[in-house]
Amino acid sequence: MSKATSDLLSHFEAKEVEGNPPGPSWNVAPTQIVPIVAERLDEGALYRRLLIAKCGLVPSWAKDAKIGSKLLCTN
Repeated sequence: MSKATSDLLSHFEAKEVEGNPPGPSWNVAPTQIVPIVAERLDEGALYRRLLIAKCGLVPSWAKDAKIGSKLLCTN
């Protein structure tokens, strides 16, 4: 993400950050740690928070999360 954590919180009106966010970056690649916005409805009010997650596609049948870095289409 090319935005600072404070900018993401403000833009998405998120209330908190869970985890240690990485610095801004223009690229997101599999296995990289990235901020994501999670939201839920709590007693009729929308609640957003910024979570830190690992980027990748891990299918439900995978026995190891490392397969997530191999599931990309390339030319």
